[in-house]
Amino acid sequence: KLFPIAMPQLCVQSGQSAANKDIPRIMGRDLDLSGYFEVLDPNAYIETPGKCVGPDKGAYSDWSVIGAEGLVRGIVEARPDGRLRVQLFLHDVQRQSVVLGKEYEGDESQIPRMAHKFANEIMKFFTGEPGVFGSQIAFSSRVGRFKELFVMDMDGSNVRQLTNEKGLAVSPAWDPQGRTLVYTSYRNRVPDLYLIDVATRHIQQLTRGDALEIGAHFSAQGGKILASSMQGRESNIVLINPDGSIYRRITSSTINIDTSPNWSPDNSKIVFVSNRAGGPQIYVMNADGSDARRISFVSSNYCTSPAWSPKGDKIAFVCRADSGFQLFVSNADGSGPMQLTSMGDNEDPDWSPDGRYLVFATTFGRGMGFNLALMRSDGTNTRQLTQSRGGDFEPAWGPMPQ
Repeated sequence: KLFPIAMPQLCVQSGQSAANKDIPRIMGRDLDLSGYFEVLDPNAYIETPGKCVGPDKGAYSDWSVIGAEGLVRGIVEARPDGRLRVQLFLHDVQRQSVVLGKEYEGDESQIPRMAHKFANEIMKFFTGEPGVFGSQIAFSSRVGRFKELFVMDMDGSNVRQLTNEKGLAVSPAWDPQGRTLVYTSYRNRVPDLYLIDVATRHIQQLTRGDALEIGAHFSAQGGKILASSMQGRESNIVLINPDGSIYRRITSSTINIDTSPNWSPDNSKIVFVSNRAGGPQIYVMNADGSDARRISFVSSNYCTSPAWSPKGDKIAFVCRADSGFQLFVSNADGSGPMQLTSMGDNEDPDWSPDGRYLVFATTFGRGMGFNLALMRSDGTNTRQLTQSRGGDFEPAWGPMPQ
Protein backbone atom coordinates (compact mmCIF):
# COMPACT_ATOMS: atom_id res chain seq x y z
CA LYS A 1 0.00 0.00 0.00
CA LEU A 2 1.37 3.40 -1.00
CA PHE A 3 1.24 6.07 1.68
CA PRO A 4 -0.88 9.06 0.49
CA ILE A 5 0.92 12.34 1.16
CA ALA A 6 0.15 15.97 0.26
CA MET A 7 2.78 18.57 -0.70
CA PRO A 8 1.11 22.01 -0.81
CA GLN A 9 2.96 25.22 -1.62
CA LEU A 10 4.97 26.59 1.27
CA CYS A 11 4.18 29.82 3.09
CA VAL A 12 6.45 32.74 2.12
CA GLN A 13 6.72 34.65 5.37
CA SER A 14 8.97 37.42 4.03
CA GLY A 15 10.64 38.41 0.77
CA GLN A 16 10.34 36.54 -2.52
CA SER A 17 11.61 33.10 -3.44
CA ALA A 18 10.88 30.22 -5.79
CA ALA A 19 11.35 27.84 -2.87
CA ASN A 20 7.65 27.86 -1.98
CA LYS A 21 6.82 26.03 -5.24
CA ASP A 22 10.13 24.31 -6.05
CA ILE A 23 10.61 22.47 -2.76
CA PRO A 24 7.20 20.71 -2.81
CA ARG A 25 7.69 19.87 -6.51
CA ILE A 26 11.15 18.36 -5.96
CA MET A 27 10.09 16.44 -2.84
CA GLY A 28 7.01 15.15 -4.67
CA ARG A 29 9.19 13.84 -7.51
CA ASP A 30 11.55 12.20 -5.01
CA LEU A 31 8.82 10.46 -3.05
CA ASP A 32 7.07 9.30 -6.22
CA LEU A 33 10.34 7.75 -7.46
CA SER A 34 10.77 5.99 -4.12
CA GLY A 35 7.85 3.66 -4.74
CA TYR A 36 6.58 4.05 -1.17
CA PHE A 37 4.28 7.08 -1.53
CA GLU A 38 1.28 8.28 -3.48
CA VAL A 39 1.82 12.01 -3.92
CA LEU A 40 -1.66 13.51 -4.14
CA ASP A 41 -2.61 15.78 -7.03
CA PRO A 42 -2.42 19.47 -5.97
CA ASN A 43 -5.59 20.14 -7.98
CA ALA A 44 -7.46 18.16 -5.33
CA TYR A 45 -6.27 20.35 -2.45
CA ILE A 46 -8.94 22.38 -0.67
CA GLU A 47 -6.65 24.72 1.27
CA THR A 48 -5.50 27.91 -0.49
CA PRO A 49 -2.01 27.40 -2.01
CA GLY A 50 0.75 28.92 0.14
CA LYS A 51 -1.54 29.62 3.09
CA CYS A 52 0.44 30.75 6.12
CA VAL A 53 -0.49 28.88 9.29
CA GLY A 54 1.60 27.85 12.27
CA PRO A 55 3.12 24.35 12.32
CA ASP A 56 0.44 23.20 14.78
CA LYS A 57 -2.42 25.10 13.18
CA GLY A 58 -4.65 24.54 10.11
CA ALA A 59 -7.71 22.45 9.36
CA TYR A 60 -6.65 18.79 9.21
CA SER A 61 -10.14 17.99 7.89
CA ASP A 62 -9.18 19.72 4.60
CA TRP A 63 -6.57 17.01 4.14
CA SER A 64 -8.29 13.94 5.58
CA VAL A 65 -11.27 14.49 3.27
CA ILE A 66 -9.03 14.06 0.19
CA GLY A 67 -7.39 10.92 1.63
CA ALA A 68 -4.09 12.40 2.80
CA GLU A 69 -2.40 10.59 5.68
CA GLY A 70 0.79 12.64 5.51
CA LEU A 71 1.13 16.39 4.95
CA VAL A 72 4.24 18.52 4.44
CA ARG A 73 3.98 22.20 5.31
CA GLY A 74 6.70 24.79 5.40
CA ILE A 75 7.69 28.41 5.96
CA VAL A 76 10.12 30.30 3.71
CA GLU A 77 11.92 33.41 4.87
CA ALA A 78 13.83 35.20 2.06
CA ARG A 79 16.32 37.68 3.49
CA PRO A 80 17.58 40.88 1.79
CA ASP A 81 21.11 39.38 1.51
CA GLY A 82 19.79 36.57 -0.71
CA ARG A 83 19.88 33.90 1.99
CA LEU A 84 16.90 31.66 2.70
CA ARG A 85 15.67 30.12 5.91
CA VAL A 86 13.27 27.23 5.29
CA GLN A 87 11.36 25.36 7.98
CA LEU A 88 9.68 22.10 6.95
CA PHE A 89 7.21 20.00 8.96
CA LEU A 90 5.75 16.55 8.38
CA HIS A 91 2.23 16.17 9.78
CA ASP A 92 0.35 12.99 10.66
CA VAL A 93 -3.13 13.92 9.44
CA GLN A 94 -4.95 11.17 11.34
CA ARG A 95 -3.26 12.07 14.64
CA GLN A 96 -3.45 15.79 13.82
CA SER A 97 0.11 16.42 14.96
CA VAL A 98 3.60 17.33 13.74
CA VAL A 99 5.86 14.26 13.72
CA LEU A 100 8.99 15.70 12.09
CA GLY A 101 10.49 19.17 11.69
CA LYS A 102 13.74 20.48 10.18
CA GLU A 103 15.25 23.87 9.39
CA TYR A 104 17.62 24.63 6.49
CA GLU A 105 19.57 27.68 5.38
CA GLY A 106 21.18 28.57 2.04
CA ASP A 107 20.72 30.62 -1.08
CA GLU A 108 18.41 29.94 -4.05
CA SER A 109 20.91 27.48 -5.54
CA GLN A 110 20.52 25.34 -2.41
CA ILE A 111 16.77 24.81 -2.88
CA PRO A 112 17.15 21.31 -4.42
CA ARG A 113 19.53 20.28 -1.62
CA MET A 114 17.00 21.36 1.03
CA ALA A 115 14.19 19.49 -0.72
CA HIS A 116 16.24 16.30 -1.11
CA LYS A 117 17.36 16.41 2.53
CA PHE A 118 13.82 16.63 3.88
CA ALA A 119 12.59 13.94 1.46
CA ASN A 120 15.35 11.70 2.87
CA GLU A 121 14.11 12.49 6.39
CA ILE A 122 10.56 11.53 5.36
CA MET A 123 11.85 8.23 3.95
CA LYS A 124 13.72 7.52 7.18
CA PHE A 125 10.63 8.30 9.28
CA PHE A 126 8.45 5.85 7.36
CA THR A 127 10.91 3.11 6.37
CA GLY A 128 13.66 3.27 9.01
CA GLU A 129 16.31 4.10 6.38
CA PRO A 130 17.03 7.50 4.82
CA GLY A 131 16.47 7.94 1.10
CA VAL A 132 19.10 8.41 -1.60
CA PHE A 133 17.77 11.74 -2.89
CA GLY A 134 20.59 14.14 -3.69
CA SER A 135 22.91 11.40 -4.95
CA GLN A 136 24.17 11.50 -8.55
CA ILE A 137 24.26 9.12 -11.50
CA ALA A 138 27.03 9.22 -14.11
CA PHE A 139 26.47 7.70 -17.53
CA SER A 140 27.69 7.56 -21.11
CA SER A 141 25.52 9.19 -23.77
CA ARG A 142 25.75 9.27 -27.53
CA VAL A 143 26.56 12.70 -28.97
CA GLY A 144 26.52 12.43 -32.75
CA ARG A 145 29.03 9.74 -33.71
CA PHE A 146 30.68 9.83 -30.29
CA LYS A 147 29.97 8.90 -26.67
CA GLU A 148 30.63 11.37 -23.84
CA LEU A 149 30.27 11.21 -20.07
CA PHE A 150 27.43 13.01 -18.32
CA VAL A 151 26.24 13.26 -14.72
CA MET A 152 22.76 14.03 -13.34
CA ASP A 153 20.87 14.05 -10.08
CA MET A 154 19.28 10.67 -9.34
CA ASP A 155 15.81 12.00 -10.22
CA GLY A 156 16.97 12.75 -13.81
CA SER A 157 17.35 16.50 -13.31
CA ASN A 158 20.39 18.78 -13.52
CA VAL A 159 22.12 16.93 -16.41
CA ARG A 160 25.71 18.11 -17.05
CA GLN A 161 28.20 17.03 -19.71
CA LEU A 162 31.61 16.10 -18.26
CA THR A 163 33.74 15.18 -21.28
CA ASN A 164 34.11 16.56 -24.77
CA GLU A 165 36.56 14.09 -26.25
CA LYS A 166 34.86 13.56 -29.61
CA GLY A 167 35.59 9.88 -29.19
CA LEU A 168 34.28 7.11 -26.97
CA ALA A 169 34.12 7.81 -23.23
CA VAL A 170 32.42 4.82 -21.57
CA SER A 171 32.08 2.68 -18.43
CA PRO A 172 32.23 5.31 -15.64
CA ALA A 173 32.62 4.26 -11.99
CA TRP A 174 32.74 6.46 -8.87
CA ASP A 175 35.41 6.68 -6.22
CA PRO A 176 34.10 6.09 -2.64
CA GLN A 177 33.92 9.84 -1.89
CA GLY A 178 31.89 10.66 -5.01
CA ARG A 179 34.42 13.19 -6.34
CA THR A 180 36.18 11.28 -9.13
CA LEU A 181 35.16 8.92 -11.92
CA VAL A 182 37.37 6.29 -13.49
CA TYR A 183 36.35 5.54 -17.06
CA THR A 184 37.52 4.02 -20.32
CA SER A 185 38.38 6.34 -23.20
CA TYR A 186 39.36 5.69 -26.81
CA ARG A 187 40.73 9.24 -27.23
CA ASN A 188 44.04 7.75 -28.43
CA ARG A 189 42.26 5.10 -30.51
CA VAL A 190 42.96 2.35 -27.97
CA PRO A 191 41.05 1.93 -24.69
CA ASP A 192 42.89 3.27 -21.64
CA LEU A 193 41.68 4.19 -18.19
CA TYR A 194 41.30 7.84 -17.20
CA LEU A 195 40.27 9.74 -14.08
CA ILE A 196 38.03 12.81 -14.17
CA ASP A 197 37.30 15.19 -11.31
CA VAL A 198 33.52 15.70 -11.45
CA ALA A 199 33.66 19.26 -10.06
CA THR A 200 36.60 20.65 -12.06
CA ARG A 201 36.43 18.25 -15.05
CA HIS A 202 40.22 17.84 -14.83
CA ILE A 203 41.22 14.63 -16.63
CA GLN A 204 44.24 12.44 -15.84
CA GLN A 205 45.36 9.47 -17.91
CA LEU A 206 45.82 6.38 -15.73
CA THR A 207 47.06 3.55 -17.98
CA ARG A 208 49.33 3.45 -21.03
CA GLY A 209 50.68 0.57 -23.03
CA ASP A 210 49.70 -2.30 -25.28
CA ALA A 211 47.06 -3.83 -23.01
CA LEU A 212 43.47 -2.65 -23.43
CA GLU A 213 41.91 -1.76 -20.08
CA ILE A 214 38.11 -1.74 -19.86
CA GLY A 215 35.50 -1.42 -17.11
CA ALA A 216 37.23 -0.36 -13.86
CA HIS A 217 36.00 -0.04 -10.25
CA PHE A 218 37.64 1.57 -7.22
CA SER A 219 38.26 -0.44 -4.08
CA ALA A 220 36.30 0.54 -0.97
CA GLN A 221 39.27 2.58 0.28
CA GLY A 222 39.69 4.29 -3.10
CA GLY A 223 43.29 3.15 -3.64
CA LYS A 224 43.49 0.11 -5.91
CA ILE A 225 41.38 -0.16 -9.07
CA LEU A 226 39.84 -3.38 -10.38
CA ALA A 227 39.70 -3.75 -14.18
CA SER A 228 39.84 -6.20 -17.05
CA SER A 229 42.95 -6.11 -19.22
CA MET A 230 43.01 -7.52 -22.73
CA GLN A 231 46.16 -8.41 -24.65
CA GLY A 232 45.77 -10.28 -27.88
CA ARG A 233 43.11 -12.92 -27.31
CA GLU A 234 43.67 -12.99 -23.55
CA SER A 235 41.38 -11.06 -21.19
CA ASN A 236 42.05 -11.23 -17.46
CA ILE A 237 41.09 -9.46 -14.22
CA VAL A 238 43.81 -7.22 -12.79
CA LEU A 239 44.29 -4.90 -9.84
CA ILE A 240 45.81 -1.54 -10.78
CA ASN A 241 47.79 0.91 -8.63
CA PRO A 242 46.80 4.61 -8.50
CA ASP A 243 49.71 5.35 -10.88
CA GLY A 244 48.29 2.99 -13.52
CA SER A 245 50.77 0.13 -13.05
CA ILE A 246 49.49 -3.39 -12.49
CA TYR A 247 49.62 -4.32 -8.80
CA ARG A 248 48.49 -7.93 -9.24
CA ARG A 249 46.99 -10.19 -11.87
CA ILE A 250 43.97 -11.86 -10.30
CA THR A 251 43.24 -14.24 -13.19
CA SER A 252 45.88 -15.40 -15.65
CA SER A 253 44.20 -17.75 -18.09
CA THR A 254 45.42 -17.99 -21.67
CA ILE A 255 42.21 -19.75 -22.71
CA ASN A 256 39.29 -18.06 -20.94
CA ILE A 257 37.96 -14.54 -21.36
CA ASP A 258 37.43 -12.98 -17.91
CA THR A 259 35.93 -9.49 -17.88
CA SER A 260 33.47 -7.03 -16.23
CA PRO A 261 34.75 -7.34 -12.63
CA ASN A 262 32.92 -5.76 -9.70
CA TRP A 263 33.75 -5.77 -5.98
CA SER A 264 31.68 -7.11 -3.13
CA PRO A 265 31.06 -4.28 -0.61
CA ASP A 266 33.86 -5.46 1.71
CA ASN A 267 36.26 -6.11 -1.21
CA SER A 268 36.70 -9.74 -0.10
CA LYS A 269 35.15 -11.16 -3.29
CA ILE A 270 34.83 -10.27 -6.96
CA VAL A 271 31.94 -10.95 -9.32
CA PHE A 272 32.87 -11.16 -12.99
CA VAL A 273 31.96 -12.56 -16.41
CA SER A 274 33.76 -15.57 -17.88
CA ASN A 275 33.32 -17.89 -20.84
CA ARG A 276 35.10 -20.78 -19.07
CA ALA A 277 31.95 -22.92 -19.32
CA GLY A 278 31.23 -21.99 -22.96
CA GLY A 279 29.07 -18.88 -23.29
CA PRO A 280 29.49 -15.91 -20.96
CA GLN A 281 28.16 -16.47 -17.44
CA ILE A 282 28.46 -14.80 -14.02
CA TYR A 283 31.07 -16.05 -11.54
CA VAL A 284 32.19 -15.10 -8.04
CA MET A 285 35.73 -15.61 -6.72
CA ASN A 286 37.80 -14.56 -3.74
CA ALA A 287 39.73 -11.31 -4.10
CA ASP A 288 42.95 -13.28 -4.72
CA GLY A 289 41.36 -15.20 -7.61
CA SER A 290 40.75 -18.46 -5.75
CA ASP A 291 37.55 -20.49 -5.48
CA ALA A 292 35.83 -19.21 -8.64
CA ARG A 293 32.30 -20.56 -8.97
CA ARG A 294 29.40 -19.87 -11.29
CA ILE A 295 26.37 -18.13 -9.78
CA SER A 296 24.15 -17.46 -12.86
CA PHE A 297 21.77 -20.39 -13.08
CA VAL A 298 18.93 -19.14 -15.26
CA SER A 299 17.76 -20.60 -18.56
CA SER A 300 20.10 -18.49 -20.67
CA ASN A 301 23.39 -19.20 -22.45
CA TYR A 302 24.48 -15.54 -22.28
CA CYS A 303 24.74 -13.54 -19.04
CA THR A 304 26.80 -10.41 -18.39
CA SER A 305 27.05 -7.02 -16.58
CA PRO A 306 27.11 -8.11 -12.90
CA ALA A 307 26.72 -5.55 -10.10
CA TRP A 308 27.00 -6.37 -6.38
CA SER A 309 24.51 -4.73 -4.02
CA PRO A 310 25.99 -2.37 -1.39
CA LYS A 311 24.23 -4.50 1.22
CA GLY A 312 26.24 -7.52 0.01
CA ASP A 313 23.24 -9.83 -0.23
CA LYS A 314 22.26 -9.54 -3.91
CA ILE A 315 23.87 -9.48 -7.35
CA ALA A 316 22.13 -7.94 -10.38
CA PHE A 317 23.05 -9.08 -13.88
CA VAL A 318 21.77 -9.24 -17.46
CA CYS A 319 20.85 -12.37 -19.44
CA ARG A 320 19.49 -12.97 -22.91
CA ALA A 321 15.82 -13.90 -22.41
CA ASP A 322 12.35 -13.14 -23.80
CA SER A 323 13.66 -12.00 -27.21
CA GLY A 324 16.00 -9.46 -25.66
CA PHE A 325 18.31 -8.75 -22.75
CA GLN A 326 16.62 -8.75 -19.34
CA LEU A 327 17.58 -7.86 -15.78
CA PHE A 328 17.91 -10.55 -13.11
CA VAL A 329 18.70 -10.43 -9.41
CA SER A 330 19.89 -13.38 -7.32
CA ASN A 331 21.31 -13.93 -3.87
CA ALA A 332 25.08 -13.52 -3.76
CA ASP A 333 25.55 -17.30 -4.00
CA GLY A 334 23.30 -17.53 -7.08
CA SER A 335 20.26 -18.90 -5.26
CA GLY A 336 16.81 -17.42 -5.64
CA PRO A 337 17.22 -15.85 -9.11
CA MET A 338 14.40 -13.50 -10.09
CA GLN A 339 13.75 -11.95 -13.50
CA LEU A 340 12.86 -8.25 -13.14
CA THR A 341 12.15 -7.19 -16.75
CA SER A 342 10.53 -8.90 -19.72
CA MET A 343 10.09 -6.25 -22.44
CA GLY A 344 12.63 -4.63 -24.77
CA ASP A 345 16.36 -4.67 -24.05
CA ASN A 346 17.60 -3.87 -20.55
CA GLU A 347 21.30 -3.50 -19.78
CA ASP A 348 24.01 -2.13 -17.44
CA PRO A 349 22.33 -2.35 -13.99
CA ASP A 350 23.83 -0.50 -11.03
CA TRP A 351 22.66 -0.23 -7.43
CA SER A 352 21.64 2.79 -5.38
CA PRO A 353 23.86 3.49 -2.33
CA ASP A 354 21.24 1.94 -0.02
CA GLY A 355 20.71 -1.19 -2.15
CA ARG A 356 16.97 -0.55 -2.54
CA TYR A 357 16.97 0.51 -6.21
CA LEU A 358 18.53 -0.30 -9.56
CA VAL A 359 19.28 2.13 -12.37
CA PHE A 360 19.68 0.63 -15.85
CA ALA A 361 19.58 1.33 -19.58
CA THR A 362 16.41 0.25 -21.37
CA THR A 363 14.65 0.47 -24.73
CA PHE A 364 11.27 -0.02 -23.07
CA GLY A 365 9.96 3.49 -22.57
CA ARG A 366 9.35 6.83 -24.23
CA GLY A 367 11.84 8.00 -26.84
CA MET A 368 14.14 6.32 -29.32
CA GLY A 369 16.86 3.83 -28.39
CA PHE A 370 18.22 3.40 -24.88
CA ASN A 371 17.26 5.61 -21.95
CA LEU A 372 17.93 5.32 -18.25
CA ALA A 373 15.28 4.06 -15.83
CA LEU A 374 15.01 3.33 -12.13
CA MET A 375 13.17 0.54 -10.33
CA ARG A 376 12.96 -0.97 -6.89
CA SER A 377 15.15 -4.03 -6.43
CA ASP A 378 12.07 -6.28 -6.56
CA GLY A 379 11.24 -5.03 -10.07
CA THR A 380 8.38 -2.72 -9.06
CA ASN A 381 7.87 1.02 -9.56
CA THR A 382 9.84 1.45 -12.79
CA ARG A 383 10.36 5.13 -13.68
CA GLN A 384 12.07 6.50 -16.78
CA LEU A 385 14.73 9.09 -15.92
CA THR A 386 16.05 10.27 -19.29
CA GLN A 387 14.68 10.77 -22.77
CA SER A 388 17.72 10.93 -25.02
CA ARG A 389 17.91 11.41 -28.77
CA GLY A 390 21.10 9.42 -29.20
CA GLY A 391 20.94 6.93 -26.36
CA ASP A 392 22.05 6.75 -22.72
CA PHE A 393 24.11 3.83 -21.43
CA GLU A 394 26.16 2.41 -18.55
CA PRO A 395 24.76 4.30 -15.53
CA ALA A 396 26.91 4.43 -12.38
CA TRP A 397 25.14 5.47 -9.16
CA GLY A 398 27.38 7.56 -6.90
CA PRO A 399 27.53 7.60 -3.10
CA MET A 400 25.47 9.90 -0.93
CA PRO A 401 27.06 13.37 -0.71
CA GLN A 402 29.04 14.00 2.46
